[in-house]
Amino acid sequence: MIIIYKNRGILIPVYLVVSLIGVKILDSVITKYLGGIFAADYDFQIVMGIGFLISSVWTYLTSEDYEIVNGVKEKMYMNNHFFYISMKLWSYLMFGFGVLIVISGIVETIN
Repeated sequence: MIIIYKNRGILIPVYLVVSLIGVKILDSVITKYLGGIFAADYDFQIVMGIGFLISSVWTYLTSEDYEIVNGVKEKMYMNNHFFYISMKLWSYLMFGFGVLIVISGIVETIN
């Protein structure tokens, strides 16, 4: 499989995988040790959607590069792309997917 990326674009799947694994670990720890409302039977899609939302924020915050010149922070114009899509657009896509997945999980849990 060919992975097409430019500059920091390769970090997009890394952010996504780390966020999803981290949220799942946090979910299992909270369910095991706190219980209560977290011990209820809810759909895994909610947890996965929250992972997508965290990943989208992380991607958005790291999508631009800055350097300090003479004590002033200046933006560097670099092309950070993953499969020809910019990191900022990936963050918007992951946010949209995250919201849809959370809504779907809530609907599944209610039904």
